[in-house]
Amino acid sequence: MQSCDLEENKSAQEQNQYMVSLLAERHSEVSPAEITYYFNEKRASVLDSMRQFKKNNFQEYVSFSYWYIREVLNSGNTEKAIQEVDRFNAEVSGAGQKLDKQWNYFFKRLEALSYIRLGEQQNCLINHTSASCILPIANNGVHQLKMGSQSAIDIIEPLLEDYPEDLELVWLLNICYQTIGEYPAGVPAKYLIAPEAFQDDNSTLKGFVDKAPNLGIASKGISGGSIVEDLNNDGFLDIVASSSGTTEKDQLKIFFNNGDGTFSDQTVSTGVSGLFGGLNCMQTDYNNDGLVDLFILRGGWFGQWGQHPNSLLKNNGDGTFSDVTEKAGLLSFHPTQTAVWRDFNQDGWLDVFIGNETTATNTIGRAARGKVHASEFYVNQGDGTFKNMAKDAGLEFKQLIKGVTALDADNDGLEDIYISIMGGENKLMINQGNLQFIDQAKALNLTEPFVSFSTGSMDFNNDGFDDLFVSAYTTSNNPLAHEVTFELQGNSPTAALPKLYKNNGDGSFTDVTEATGFMKSIYGMGFNYGDLDNDGYLDLYFGTGDPNFESIIPNRMFRNVDGEFFEEVSFAGGFSNIQKGHGISWGDMDNDGDHDIYITMGGAHEGDIYQNQLLVNPNEDKNWINIQLTGTKSNKKAVGARVHLVTSEGQHLYRTVSNGASFGGNSYALEIGLGMAKSIDLLEVIWPTANSKQTFQNISVNQSIEIVEANDEIARRSLTSLNFFMDNDSMNHSDHE
Repeated sequence: MQSCDLEENKSAQEQNQYMVSLLAERHSEVSPAEITYYFNEKRASVLDSMRQFKKNNFQEYVSFSYWYIREVLNSGNTEKAIQEVDRFNAEVSGAGQKLDKQWNYFFKRLEALSYIRLGEQQNCLINHTSASCILPIANNGVHQLKMGSQSAIDIIEPLLEDYPEDLELVWLLNICYQTIGEYPAGVPAKYLIAPEAFQDDNSTLKGFVDKAPNLGIASKGISGGSIVEDLNNDGFLDIVASSSGTTEKDQLKIFFNNGDGTFSDQTVSTGVSGLFGGLNCMQTDYNNDGLVDLFILRGGWFGQWGQHPNSLLKNNGDGTFSDVTEKAGLLSFHPTQTAVWRDFNQDGWLDVFIGNETTATNTIGRAARGKVHASEFYVNQGDGTFKNMAKDAGLEFKQLIKGVTALDADNDGLEDIYISIMGGENKLMINQGNLQFIDQAKALNLTEPFVSFSTGSMDFNNDGFDDLFVSAYTTSNNPLAHEVTFELQGNSPTAALPKLYKNNGDGSFTDVTEATGFMKSIYGMGFNYGDLDNDGYLDLYFGTGDPNFESIIPNRMFRNVDGEFFEEVSFAGGFSNIQKGHGISWGDMDNDGDHDIYITMGGAHEGDIYQNQLLVNPNEDKNWINIQLTGTKSNKKAVGARVHLVTSEGQHLYRTVSNGASFGGNSYALEIGLGMAKSIDLLEVIWPTANSKQTFQNISVNQSIEIVEANDEIARRSLTSLNFFMDNDSMNHSDHE
């Protein structure tokens, strides 16, 4: 008893020290030469040493020099990379050697890319504005320091004379001209991507504005996850952001919403200092105390060296979080970026399925590191602990899992699991009850895309049935920018085509990808859904890119039109940032009745950092309702509960309490747009435990309410609206209107 009391008396920081030390140990063991991403500066040093041994073999010396300089660039030492290219060229020339055409092409491309990155660092990071890196780049987005982009132009244009088929160079050339303010007039006609390619048909949507820098929440990092959620139950949404690297720059960040239009960085005070890494993160309430806990997913993309522990962070209710991973029985060592929390056995406690990454390289290296990483299925024991029952439940898979989502695919009231696999057939695991699952993906034609990434389930057409969206990744040998340029030039895309499967309500699905307008090369690393314009239909936002620095393609937003098709509003809405996008979270950050969006930015290399964004919604002309559900017999946060609304306009709306798709953390509060409806005629809640139903009638719009399971009275929540457009910020507000 005394030791238990001593443990409870420790500060959160002291309780977290075990995990901090464990992470440091695992990070220190990584071999930079045996990993594709991260550790770029160390890998550059290794390659520099290796190339010195190859000076007597010209071709090998050239090859090692190229990859050395590439890693210098990847590490963020851009000016050094430029200097190293110059030094290498002088060295080759001084030795009377000459690069062949292919190597000359590679080094010229590398030099141009280095100058492009220099321009980004000098302008988009140091002299950042709300219009930075938003396509089409204009006005406040144009670089003040033009040397980087102009130098890249001077290199790319002669290269294109010899390689006109290189659409990636065409793309980069057009971007460079935009950054110096000379697009489209300055672009040689034969390489011009028409201005119409950067315009959307929808011109009524007001542009969202990035307010993260003004609010002090524009943390810089590489790829990671995000959560918007009320962490302290004060009625205001807070922010959690992770970064997937292994240094102090990749510290898990927690920002509390102060309720006065400002945020404060509470990373230190919450006790999470030293908890680095996390390609993804999500919220849960594992112990049913009504406080939102955090789950950090680590090791994804690290390959054989990705055996990093995840973290379950218990919300102590006093503004601090304690790592209880080992105590809860969740401590394991597998690379992952995806999981889903849901009450799969309807006992009132949240369980978790974790999809891990098994790759061919897992067998390389030391025996202790070279093992297969099976997926995990932890069943909540109701006492703060979990038991892994993946094998018994039929949920143990040894594949490269990139996304998972829970849905009721066959409409029997039980939560099923869809598993997105990169380089394999996707799985739909139907819940048979008694914690048994059977794969029905092949029988229902739900196995594609073959190269899948993030996934999510939502009722896109408001018919009461859970539909499925699955992002796709590269399916060609061409770079991402090549495929995006090919599409923007008016061609029919063929690579990285996602899938949208409509639930027919009878246990079957129909592929409606083409019919709904999603035959696009989207390359969605992360995506999530919310309502842009409060019309009651869920829209989809994609964070795009890949680890290569050349892959600066726009993030993309698609507006749902009456549940029938999706129109792109990426450019009209100011969503088309060309930096890498990852964890996307929708929530009403300012309590004004519409969805805002927080997105983590950055790539998988040390130098590929960018500022996270908070895109504030200015579209306030439609009605809304904010519903917080509280379970009593069901889990306290009502995760998995379903809501059906019938508005005074006769519109039927359906929502499920969840954190959204597989890469991001939407608020558990149901923020539902009502269009022009004056009231809600009917509101039904189907609770996840035993599918019990409550019904309410005649509810006023434009208010926040709480519904408690088995309580027939609706409680009104008094939430203060905030103003994020303060001082001279209004000048930036017009950048994308």
